Amino acid sequence: MKLLLAATLLVTASIGGCHSAGTAAPTTADASRGQCDSLNSMGSRLTDADTGVARQEVVVSSTLLSRVPSITTENISTAEELLAVMVKQSPYEPEEAVYILKTPPRPTPPEYKVVHTRAKASLLSQDINDPRVGIDFAEAAIDAAAVQAIEHSWGTMALRARWPDREHAIAQMKLGGVRYAFDYRGDNVYGQAATVSPQRGTCTGALAAVAELLGRYADERESEKASPARDSCSRPWL
Repeated sequence: MKLLLAATLLVTASIGGCHSAGTAAPTTADASRGQCDSLNSMGSRLTDADTGVARQEVVVSSTLLSRVPSITTENISTAEELLAVMVKQSPYEPEEAVYILKTPPRPTPPEYKVVHTRAKASLLSQDINDPRVGIDFAEAAIDAAAVQAIEHSWGTMALRARWPDREHAIAQMKLGGVRYAFDYRGDNVYGQAATVSPQRGTCTGALAAVAELLGRYADERESEKASPARDSCSRPWL
């Protein structure tokens, strides 16, 4: 489990090396040479989709993000808030999401947890007014230092998204591709962006790997909680 989290942070550091603070966004030539690519801007927000223009996104978000508390005047000081979200949409598998929730920072420092949700069936054919697909989910606490490292790269990539040039726009239209959407809600900032079937060795590929590793981390922790505690005095040979 510690190795899994360490691998996550190692991949995160590789993104930070490309998109370090204070550097300009890479040119197309730089991106093709150094694999320091960027996410593509999106027109609709998965975590706050508009039912009038983004009906499919509404079904996806209402199902996969059903573990996110609704903020009301009664719980505004205690309810967990979204920090970062990844939604994965594959034409061959049910949709899934990985997201980080944080508690309000006052009066104590915020606490964080990772949530991994997966639809039990594809959401593509679901009625927006009557979605019937359930989810499997796993969650695990994660320390603030790890979140800070992940947030630096995840937030930077989401906030520095740009509309793709013609070459990259055509590449993103590939049939059968796996679509990743990334959402970031930092302190008074918001960013969302996407990519399709990112290549290994690129920053977008690394960001997808970070989210996948976080999902595995939550799954493993959930499995540990579900496993019965081992009795130190047990005799397995009986």
